[in-house]
Amino acid sequence: MPDQNQTDELAYEGNDGDDDVLVLLEQIEELVREGRKVPFSSMVMVEEEEVLALLHQVRSAVPREIREAQRVVDDRAEIIDAAQQEAAKILDHARRQAEYIVSEQGVLAEARQRGEELLRQVEQEKRRTMGQIDEYALKQLTEVEAAVQDSLTVVLEALRTSSASLDQAKRHVGA
Repeated sequence: MPDQNQTDELAYEGNDGDDDVLVLLEQIEELVREGRKVPFSSMVMVEEEEVLALLHQVRSAVPREIREAQRVVDDRAEIIDAAQQEAAKILDHARRQAEYIVSEQGVLAEARQRGEELLRQVEQEKRRTMGQIDEYALKQLTEVEAAVQDSLTVVLEALRTSSASLDQAKRHVGA
């Protein structure tokens, strides 16, 4: 069984911040294992001061460990908050980028649709204009044909007249 000096060593051992609850509980367990057995029972006799000193250290260590655990929890909460803020920023950026792409795609689709409509209108205008050109050309050709026909009629009439005059002149000369 430890003497008073050993009890003091146990009571103050680890006060430099290295003691934690598990080490202190192991020391209490060691005291119980090394304690004297009470005959005809399952009880053990231990030095009261040693156990009380270790229990006092456990009481001191528990709040410190709780504070450290709370600090870890607080740090975790801060990390989670920071991560959530970062995630919100990323989502916001992604949302804005998606809106831009969608609007860009919308603009492209609108431009494509307008371009196709303009092409249809130009094709219709071309057909209409070609129809007008064909109609004008046909009209001009008809007028040219009529003018050529008129000219041909005049030439034929002149030939007939000249031929008749020539025949008459031959008859006067040969008569």
